[in-house]
Amino acid sequence: MQLTAVTPHQHKPLTLIGPVELPLFDRLVPNGSIWHKSAAAVIAIIMVSLLAQARFYLPDNPVPVTFQGFGILMIGGILGWRLGLISAIGYYLVGAAGLPVFANGNEGWNYVVHGVTGGYLIGFILSVGLVGYLSQHGWNRGRSLWPMLLGSLSIYLPALIWLSVFEFSWPAEGELFSAAMYPFIPGDVVKLMTAAAITGGLWRIVDRKR
Repeated sequence: MQLTAVTPHQHKPLTLIGPVELPLFDRLVPNGSIWHKSAAAVIAIIMVSLLAQARFYLPDNPVPVTFQGFGILMIGGILGWRLGLISAIGYYLVGAAGLPVFANGNEGWNYVVHGVTGGYLIGFILSVGLVGYLSQHGWNRGRSLWPMLLGSLSIYLPALIWLSVFEFSWPAEGELFSAAMYPFIPGDVVKLMTAAAITGGLWRIVDRKR
């Protein structure tokens, strides 16, 4: 008879992109129906809309500091990339359609297309997709910080392109990064760390219930 040695602690190899996992929402709500998922998407839109109203402005800066970013990261981390994208795109569309869901109760197609925050709003969609995708491919639990970091940074990509391509009175020439990105980073660090801590904690809870 051949004996096989078994090590008590075998660790999975650390890979950049792991196998596909179910979204955290599906682990929290096993056997969730289409109605559960539809309700989750609606709740996500309402949550981000409410968080958008908690805002303040930095001196000489028309882009408000809000808690939207935190809500966006949570949507990706909990709902995954598919349902998360549905929620993020839904938020964008209901605001464009005229519901006052954006910061300071702003709404409408003109605000979305011609406002200085238009690129940030597109960045929210990109962020949700990225966070959700990475969270479902192994970047979760103890690694939750990294998709949140990348998701937070990805909001700036379309925002900076938007402000570079379209002509606004802000930011002044040569102040793109110093006005449209750097002032928001300290708050974003707090948001992404909080989102990572919450989603990581939820993963530990569902793992213990298995």
